[in-house]
Formats: sequence, C-alpha cells, structure tokens
Amino acid sequence: MNSMSFMFFGLMLVPLIIFLIYLIKQDKKKNYIGLVVLVVAIFVAAYVIITVDSKYMSPEQNAVQQR
Repeated sequence: MNSMSFMFFGLMLVPLIIFLIYLIKQDKKKNYIGLVVLVVAIFVAAYVIITVDSKYMSPEQNAVQQR
C-alpha cells in the first residue's frame, strides 16, 4: 500500500474507533454480541481493502495498465 492508502485508511479508522468507544459507553445492558460482530466485519473489510489494493499496486498490474 502506498502512503495515500495508509492516510485514507487512517482517516477512516480513527473516527470509527472513536465511534466504537462511544457505542460501548452507551450500551447499558453491556450486550457485546453486536459489537463483536461489528468489529469482525471491520477486520474483514480491512483485509479485503488491503488485498485488493495490493493486487492493483503489484508491478504486473501496473505494466498491463501502462500498455
């Protein structure tokens, strides 16, 4: 991943973490199943973003795009 990808990922990740902390503090019943599902979905999305971005940043893909 290049620096712009890291910057964009960081700008999206920081507010998301703050929002998750807010949700945890607002939950009166301390029901963590929904938050666990949300965190797992975030990790899956991050993995997909990183793998797709690395696929398009590979040298073979850049050579094909330049033709």
